[in-house]
Formats: sequence, C-alpha cells, structure tokens
Amino acid sequence: MFWRKDTQKNRRKYIRLEKAFRIKYGIIKINNTLPVKYDMQECVELKHDGYTKDISQGGLCLQYEDLNEPFNSKKGTELKLRISIPSENPEDVDASGKVTWEDLERKMCGIEFTSILDEARLKIRNYVRDEYFENYKR
Repeated sequence: MFWRKDTQKNRRKYIRLEKAFRIKYGIIKINNTLPVKYDMQECVELKHDGYTKDISQGGLCLQYEDLNEPFNSKKGTELKLRISIPSENPEDVDASGKVTWEDLERKMCGIEFTSILDEARLKIRNYVRDEYFENYKR
C-alpha cells in the first residue's frame, strides 16, 4: 500500500464526535500575556458563549457566537472552558485549553486541552465513544 509522508503526521489521536454542545468560556492569556482584567485562571469570568462543532478527549472545535467585544482567537490564546455535555445526569465539564488553529471568517477555532481533570476527560471519552458506537455501528 502507498502511504504519503504527511498522512501519518495528520492522523488524529482520539475519536472525534461531530456534535454541538453549549460552551461557556473566558480568555486566560493572549499569546502568553495576561489580559489586564484577569489575574489568574481561577478568576477568569466565563462570559462568552459558543458551541462545539466537534469534540474528543483531547480537545474540541469551538464555534463562537457574535461577541460584545472582539475575541482574539489567535494561535496560542489560552481559554478556560465549561462544556455542557448532555447525559442522564447532565453535568458541566471544566477544562483549560490552547488555540491551535483559527478561522476568523467562519468564527471557529481548534482548542487542545491543556488542563483537564482525569474524571472530566473520562466523561468526554465515554460520551464520544457511546455516541459513536450508537450512531455508527454497522
């Protein structure tokens, strides 16, 4: 079989689920500089709303809504996230992540989780796995 050199480099590490979850987020750092109004991650106000376009245990694609103030989704921007994952017992999942790519025209960016509790990562993994097998079993 013929393999292109870059094929393996772009392979995903985790299963992705294309599903929209409500998400609240706030900016921790822009290019390693703390915004003046935020002193530390714990103080970050989750004042922005958006949706996931897809999600995995390693990160998500954030589709952000119109904002009252400009959102700088430049690569390297760090965000605090609260993801609402539906289930029998709905529970929000908290994480922090870093913007790895952006598409300002389509108002979306890719987020790689940089800080997430094992329990939260497991909830995402189990949800993605269960939905994947429920909807894509052959």
